[in-house]
Amino acid sequence: MKSKKAPAEMKMTLKVRNAARGDKVFNMSNLLPVTDFKNMYISELNDPAVTIDKIRMFAMGKELKDDLFIYSYDIINESTVQVMIKK
Repeated sequence: MKSKKAPAEMKMTLKVRNAARGDKVFNMSNLLPVTDFKNMYISELNDPAVTIDKIRMFAMGKELKDDLFIYSYDIINESTVQVMIKK
């Protein structure tokens, strides 16, 4: 997946779902790094106990790795990303 060539930029809306904290909706680019996406989610939570190393995101059956981009996973507009927060 690291060798996947970057596509043209596309604006998209993603829903982030966590059973304990509910759903959040984000407008973003498909070229956004996964670490930036995680930081966006953390900022929206406004919980200092949640840090980037405690966040695990999953889409289309795969865990999103910090060193990749949203486009790396072929995530499409209006998809849902599952989030698990480690305690």
